[in-house]
Amino acid sequence: MSLGDPLDVTVRPATLDDVAEMSRVFVDTFHAAHRGQIPEALVLERTYETSAAGWRRSLEELAASDRPRECVLVAADRTGGIVGLAMGGPARPWAADDSRRARRPTGECYLLYVDVARQHGGVGRALLNELATFLVSLGMRRMLVAVLAVNEPARRFYESVGGVLLGERDFFDSGVRLDEVVYVWEDVTCLLSC
Repeated sequence: MSLGDPLDVTVRPATLDDVAEMSRVFVDTFHAAHRGQIPEALVLERTYETSAAGWRRSLEELAASDRPRECVLVAADRTGGIVGLAMGGPARPWAADDSRRARRPTGECYLLYVDVARQHGGVGRALLNELATFLVSLGMRRMLVAVLAVNEPARRFYESVGGVLLGERDFFDSGVRLDEVVYVWEDVTCLLSC
């Protein structure tokens, strides 16, 4: 997907060649976004090395599938440098939403990170647009995203692109309980025009 000069990024499926840059964007952005929001030990667990291993594993699993139900996307700038990434697929189990999901196939944006220097410029919207396109191609017209309850910038972003607060849930990261809020798009096609 090419989004023209104002945005100046292309959103495409990630490849193994992207792993090092994806790790840089993920770790740097995770540290910047979550320092002070979660215990420092959890922040420091995210290193370039552990991130690269995780991305490599995820991309290899996707490549081995003849019909992947998840996708990993990157936003690349004019020079090919990665400035954002997203991952999504079928919604993860959540008892509070099970009955709705049983009636309407639901996808989930598992993660969305944009390089700090490129935030507020449309990269996140472009990634969500392409993720919504992927989910619709699988018959999922409803989408969830969970975000730390204390992450006000991320919450404002999801609200600005039409996410509606659905509820709260606990999330465990390395055994530490964190509070999340979950946003929903009942018709994810609204994101296709972002």
